[in-house]
Amino acid sequence: MTQPTLHPHERPPMTFPAIGATYVLVHDGLWMYYLPETLKPAYGAKGDITAHADGQLMTKLLQPGWWGSAHQAEQITIHVPQRDRVIGYRLDDPATESERFPATLTTEKYDELREQNDIWFQMYSPLYQSVTAQALSLTGPWTVLENAAPAPVGDPRPWHASLPTILTQRPEYAHLFPGALSGFRDHLRKLIEAMPYVRHVFTRDEFEVVLEVPLELPEHQWVPSPYPARRRRGEGHNRQVTITRRLHLPIPDRVPGVTRADAERVWDEQTAHWTAVVTSASAKACNTCRGTGHVVDGSTEYDAKKA
Repeated sequence: MTQPTLHPHERPPMTFPAIGATYVLVHDGLWMYYLPETLKPAYGAKGDITAHADGQLMTKLLQPGWWGSAHQAEQITIHVPQRDRVIGYRLDDPATESERFPATLTTEKYDELREQNDIWFQMYSPLYQSVTAQALSLTGPWTVLENAAPAPVGDPRPWHASLPTILTQRPEYAHLFPGALSGFRDHLRKLIEAMPYVRHVFTRDEFEVVLEVPLELPEHQWVPSPYPARRRRGEGHNRQVTITRRLHLPIPDRVPGVTRADAERVWDEQTAHWTAVVTSASAKACNTCRGTGHVVDGSTEYDAKKA
């Protein structure tokens, strides 16, 4: 691509970065192309970049760098706004025009005078000429990745993908390849710590949950009868105690998946499973099992007495 001639007061135009292998996502009839986020208007330029797929205007998607088209493109053209060109300088107050202070100055003359005295900066303002947006073209073919949307924006769960070598520098496609979401143990720790009866959650070596569950134990006390001729009578009441339960759960820190979407589904399923385990363990202890979860039947109780 031929670069335009630069005026001394202009910055070099933005060049299209090499992006290597090119992929396109297709989801719900929308063709989504990734254009590098480094493509931005030149400093001081007015307007935003636009992209056209075979001459048809593309839609800028919410995910940074992604653009949508209603059809599969053969060529994408990006128009990058450029800063207006300074073509000279004009005297701010026409009444002060004189042989020394002419109505206009060329850029070369202004630079020469400006080096001698700052008064020229105070008396003159630049004259601008609009510059046509720089057109950059990208031609396919693109490798099509079906039924996939761009990765979610702002998700705190890091995705560690096993990318093909050719895509190691293309993180925008990482969510489409096998990998794992990390931070699952910390995610569960925060959820479980807020659950009823949970006293502690330890995750340094293994995932351990300590629960303190209330239990009311029935007790009877014999008290003297107010009537001497009668036998003593019994009074019953419940004594409040706390049962400590410990859970050692095999919870990993990473949740694998064929794609990020697959791992997110497993993440949600595992979250529901492990919180249900803790909920079951935090059920209030009953008097029948005395908080042990095991009811002693007649034969077991008889054997225990013989021992």
